[in-house]
Amino acid sequence: MGSRIMHYCISSLLSRCLDFHDSSFLLGGLAPDLHSYMGPSHYHLTHFSRRDENGNTQTDYSAYIGKYLTGTMTSFHLGYFFHLISDDIWKKEIYYKKVKGLPPEEREEALGKNYRDFWRLNGQIIDYHSLQLETLRPLAPHMDEIDPGHFPQLIAALHRDFERKDEVDREVLEFLDFWEVLAVIDQSVKSCLDAYYVLIARRREQGQL
Repeated sequence: MGSRIMHYCISSLLSRCLDFHDSSFLLGGLAPDLHSYMGPSHYHLTHFSRRDENGNTQTDYSAYIGKYLTGTMTSFHLGYFFHLISDDIWKKEIYYKKVKGLPPEEREEALGKNYRDFWRLNGQIIDYHSLQLETLRPLAPHMDEIDPGHFPQLIAALHRDFERKDEVDREVLEFLDFWEVLAVIDQSVKSCLDAYYVLIARRREQGQL
């Protein structure tokens, strides 16, 4: 739901808060969006999503935690988990409020503006949060839901985001608001931290720590 740079920003801020210095955490924070290279139909697979009775997608956190955050917990899988949380917040705060209820033609137009604004916001987000492009190696633990063969493409796209960050950063936004996006990023970081501490407490109770 959010852009690649938004997810990279959230992961970077979380790595600072949690004092993580493992680049695989940052890679995990991008990994669910490998569906873009695997094919759009893989979105629900990579994002552990299910449709509810109203047609809205719901993330099956229990399935993810049970499969990848029980027992040995890698920083990659934790970064992946935080991506899922951040997407849900973006849906709640942006997509459901500003896009979903529009008539089909207006919805498509709004999505086009939204994605163009993603590109315009890249440089502003990078500069505001002083983000640094870390070296990400396309190595990750096995997951049934993703195709790791597409990691080089994803990493190359992130490099382009940084290399071309100043090309359109002064263009007027069509749909999104810079401060609104920053607020969603902040809310995502807070929610991920809350979820992390709940997860750690649960693991401690179960004797996994």
